[in-house]
Amino acid sequence: MNFSVQAHPAQEVEVHSDIYVTDPPYGDAVKYEEITEFFIAWLRKNPPEEFAHWTWDSRRSLAIKGEDEGFRRGMIAAYRRMAEKMPDNGIQVLMFTHQSGSIWADMANIIWASGLQVTAAWYIVTETDSALRQGANVTGTNILILRKRHQQHETFRDDLGWEIEEEVKKQVEMLAGLDKSVRNQGSEGIYNDADLHMAGYAAALRVLTAYARIDGKDMMVEAEAPRVAGSKTFVDELIEFAVQTAVKFLVPIGFETAEWQRMAPVERFYLKMAEMEHQCNKTLDNYQNFAKAFKVRHFDQLMSDSSKANSARLKLSTEFKGSLMSGDSELAGTTLRALLYAMFEVSKEIDTGDVLLHLMDNCPSYLTNKPLLAKMAGYLAEKRAALKPGKSFKPDVEAASARILADAIANHRL
Repeated sequence: MNFSVQAHPAQEVEVHSDIYVTDPPYGDAVKYEEITEFFIAWLRKNPPEEFAHWTWDSRRSLAIKGEDEGFRRGMIAAYRRMAEKMPDNGIQVLMFTHQSGSIWADMANIIWASGLQVTAAWYIVTETDSALRQGANVTGTNILILRKRHQQHETFRDDLGWEIEEEVKKQVEMLAGLDKSVRNQGSEGIYNDADLHMAGYAAALRVLTAYARIDGKDMMVEAEAPRVAGSKTFVDELIEFAVQTAVKFLVPIGFETAEWQRMAPVERFYLKMAEMEHQCNKTLDNYQNFAKAFKVRHFDQLMSDSSKANSARLKLSTEFKGSLMSGDSELAGTTLRALLYAMFEVSKEIDTGDVLLHLMDNCPSYLTNKPLLAKMAGYLAEKRAALKPGKSFKPDVEAASARILADAIANHRL
């Protein structure tokens, strides 16, 4: 087996190898060519004997970087060249981590255009949480196994939808089950929701890149077509569907799958992000990614005015007060909005009996939704109780109001 280290641009590879291992940069990823220079400065004066003949240069000018059309073309050229220089049974191991659906759509195009397909994918935890590393960071990376696409399989979008849903469901449930078994043994969990989100992307690529033609379209031709600013490509739409599918299976502990899927998208978004905040995942791009996944158009209406890029958060009931109760807001008229207003009233020490009467007026189908309201209130009480208070952020008051309301709803006799 020939397993070689290439010290020149991948587009110019001449040596045949059975295995290629790559960890490409993308979007806002780490700039490897700059990091390399730190080690070069350290090693140049006293290199190990085995590497004494090396030329110590990062070759920064040759680095493929960015996320524009030129970058995409460079990536296609690199992976196509490596595919040409490996045997029919050769493999490429590609390490890739990004939370943006459009970036994953580009990666799918790069794989298609290179004549490759994803045949296996594993999500591996590579990082641990620490005081120095907080926020909505994924804690691992996807290991994608690429092989040459030898067969020209064809499918149609309707059939592909079911296949993607099944594959993503299997991937997410497998990792979520593994995480749950670890937690049940008293250990810290392995994966957070951002990790499971990422695993869903990889599962979708495994399905998508197996086909050479979709809806009669040659995917190699589609993959090489230049992007038009502001427009969605066919692949963007397929990846977006996969993301929504993955999110559908990220059901918070305590809710049944059926009742979770019956909620309005904005309700699921708010409750899911409350869980993410409980896990200290508070970067703004995380809210943006999940808003896209849940199809929440105006998530900014749910965010605190003081939200910053690395310390974003949802509004508390005491910040909503009486806003968004009616009108064309996505939150208006929902069960969750009625609950948040009731929590606000509890925090103002309004009589609990009056609060419940107002809740009955504000909540659509109160009797039917009564068990769900109690469950939502208990859930918010748990998630808010562990948060650290700030100058205008009083999660302890929010948790106490939610707990009082959960008990009042559960014991409410009509």
